[in-house]
Amino acid sequence: MTGAVPLAALTAALGMALLLSSPGAALGRLRTPARPAGAPPGRDPLGVPRRRLIAIALACLVLVLVPGVAAVPLAVLFGGAAFVLLGRLPARASRPAPAAQVAETLEFLAVCLDVGRPMSQAVAAVAEASPEPSRVLLRQVGAHLALGRAGPDAWEELRHDPVWGSVAVDVARAERSGTPVAALLRVHADDARRESRDAAVKAARTVGVRSVMPLMLCFLPAFILVGVVPIIAGLLRGFFG
Repeated sequence: MTGAVPLAALTAALGMALLLSSPGAALGRLRTPARPAGAPPGRDPLGVPRRRLIAIALACLVLVLVPGVAAVPLAVLFGGAAFVLLGRLPARASRPAPAAQVAETLEFLAVCLDVGRPMSQAVAAVAEASPEPSRVLLRQVGAHLALGRAGPDAWEELRHDPVWGSVAVDVARAERSGTPVAALLRVHADDARRESRDAAVKAARTVGVRSVMPLMLCFLPAFILVGVVPIIAGLLRGFFG
């Protein structure tokens, strides 16, 4: 029964690590700029700390389940293999530009147009000041404009982007009809800010839901091992003498 306490402590620590890392990291990823749209997919989607945690948990599970001295090399083997193989998993597809980033970029572009800058110069200036992936997309539009391509045709290159697509289509339509573009950009900026707020609220509400699984898998077994199993074992020992 003496081995139950360290095992319970280990499961509790594992649950705490999962509880503190996963939901909080989900909120932090809202502010993390994504890779450019054309960048190759990366590796290690879990990260080194999380892979190390999973490898340690797997090694401890092997130590518990396998009796004898053979458990030690098996634990090292399984833990090391898990650490290496999890690092070779393909990363998730690159996310589009966050809505808050797009809102700031559109506001900057509208200001440049308000002060009389032509579209090609405004796009080039905003592209240099914008973070990725908006920088890459605006540089693509600016390159087409610099080569003499018509403004609507240059913006049409972004029509399939999940975030910039609607902006590009409306800007191309406004340039064809001759309507002011700056006001249109500010309308899209307001929509992007509203979308960003809604996404933040939705992500915050999912933190509690994501915390349920670590509680069920780790804290509940730890409570049973520390609080329930010793009591039952003591009652059985006293009953059977």
